[in-house]
Amino acid sequence: MASSYRLLCQILFTSIVLFMSSQLWAESPHVSYDKSTDTISIVATDASYKAIMARIATLSGVEILMDPKAEHNITIEVSDLPLETALKQLSRQTSFVLIHDIPETDVNESQEKSVQPVLVRMRILPEGEFTTDAIYPVLAPGGEAFIREKNRYLAPAQQVDIFNHAQRRWEARLKAMSPEKREKLLDIAQEKREQMAQNRAEQAQRKKELAEKREAYKKRRDARLEELKLMDPERYELRMKRRMERQQGVNSE
Repeated sequence: MASSYRLLCQILFTSIVLFMSSQLWAESPHVSYDKSTDTISIVATDASYKAIMARIATLSGVEILMDPKAEHNITIEVSDLPLETALKQLSRQTSFVLIHDIPETDVNESQEKSVQPVLVRMRILPEGEFTTDAIYPVLAPGGEAFIREKNRYLAPAQQVDIFNHAQRRWEARLKAMSPEKREKLLDIAQEKREQMAQNRAEQAQRKKELAEKREAYKKRRDARLEELKLMDPERYELRMKRRMERQQGVNSE
């Protein structure tokens, strides 16, 4: 009876969690980005415009600067649109400017090969306004530097995907920064990488110490049981029987 009651409670709890999760997912914006084709898909219902733009900035490498007064909720569904086209559709209720960078070309490259501008920045103001004293990045610069530099750090230079538009934008933005700002961001990224490495090492050490403590406890317990087996066989058999019963009870639940 108790087992049936516990099972019923577990089923009800799982159903509630799944329902709440589905509701949260339905209300949350879903943004997916293909870094090789520079296309984006968005499904959002009455979602925060800033939240969507922050997600796009994270994925695409575009620096998005926004006046807080331009915030509003938006409903949109697009699939595999070029990034610039999607940004324009998203921003119909704002005043915005898309800023491009002309990449440096290799003198050895063919003169016939056209150089395509790279979208690196977007400025967003309330609809009908064109100047502002309050415009802020939707993605914290230090956090973004860590994301971009982590990707570059994990992949050797010879393996970096030349079609990674997000990384290409980041490289263009780094080159356009003042040396002071660039070094500051790269230092922040390096510090966060080192902190992550330290945290992983500490977690591994704690895990190792816990495993050693468990093994030491097991050895002491087994030694006591062996001693009990020699000194008091009846009590040993009783203890082993109770242990087996407890294990069977756990397995039956």
